[in-house]
Amino acid sequence: MKKYSKIALKYFAEFLIVAAGVFLGVYLSGIQDDKNLKIEKEKSQNFIAEELQNNKEILQKSIAYHEAMKGEVDSIYPTLNQEDFYKDYFGNDKFRFNTIKGWKGIYIAPLENTAFESTKISGIIKEYDIEFLQSISKVYNIQKNYSEFGNSIMNRMMTINSATKVIDVLGTVELMSTDLLVYEKKLLDAIEKTQQELTKTK
Repeated sequence: MKKYSKIALKYFAEFLIVAAGVFLGVYLSGIQDDKNLKIEKEKSQNFIAEELQNNKEILQKSIAYHEAMKGEVDSIYPTLNQEDFYKDYFGNDKFRFNTIKGWKGIYIAPLENTAFESTKISGIIKEYDIEFLQSISKVYNIQKNYSEFGNSIMNRMMTINSATKVIDVLGTVELMSTDLLVYEKKLLDAIEKTQQELTKTK
């Protein structure tokens, strides 16, 4: 009986050693996974922070251009009478968009969203705090709407033809220097708030 007890005790001890080894392995593996997840989360936030800063700088240049264009467009209106507005654009001698001082064309800030899209594809975005996720999602939603609106202005400019009136072209240029400018300032404000959230998160 004692012999069987010793054997049983031996196997039980071996079982405990194996179980403890498995448990320790799983525990250490969990710690390593958490560490890797934390590293990936921090890395993705750094990429987003860099992307937001680049977009911010591009946006600031675009805002400066559109504000300058707003001043120029505002100065054009007093030079035109009611009849001038409804003349054919091609053939009129009062307004040409390419003669606007400082004119560089319809400009839409070429903003990036690669870092944000990568976090969604990798799934790491699930690890973000809900407040930060809401803040950053807002930025990229405004950015998407901004780009779509900018492209619609660009498309209007591309459809100028022999039937286009002065008021149509002037109105399109004005959209860039007013409504698109408002979008840019709203987006810039959202980016700056998200940058503050990023600082807190880090």
